[in-house]
Amino acid sequence: MALGALAAGWAGALIAPAVAIAYGALSCIAFLLYRHDKNAAQAGRMRTRERTLHLIDILGGWPGGLLAQDRLHHKTRKATFQLVFWATVAINCALLGWLLSAGRPT
Repeated sequence: MALGALAAGWAGALIAPAVAIAYGALSCIAFLLYRHDKNAAQAGRMRTRERTLHLIDILGGWPGGLLAQDRLHHKTRKATFQLVFWATVAINCALLGWLLSAGRPT
């Protein structure tokens, strides 16, 4: 849904194509990082640091992180992770909103 909103914003010329492409690319990377972490956890291998997952989320990959959590059932029960995850989503959305409004005349 979030990527759909970005695509609609891009189609309506509200969002620069580079922004929509960046969100899509970061979301793919986030999904792959979450999948790698899930597989590593199951195999007892070295895990992806939570701060790495949160960094990619705050940079704009959170839609992919959210999709990975839903599809892979990964990091959904850890309350501290979820708290930080949703904070990264809120911060990213607020920054995106601010950037979009900064380009509009008042």
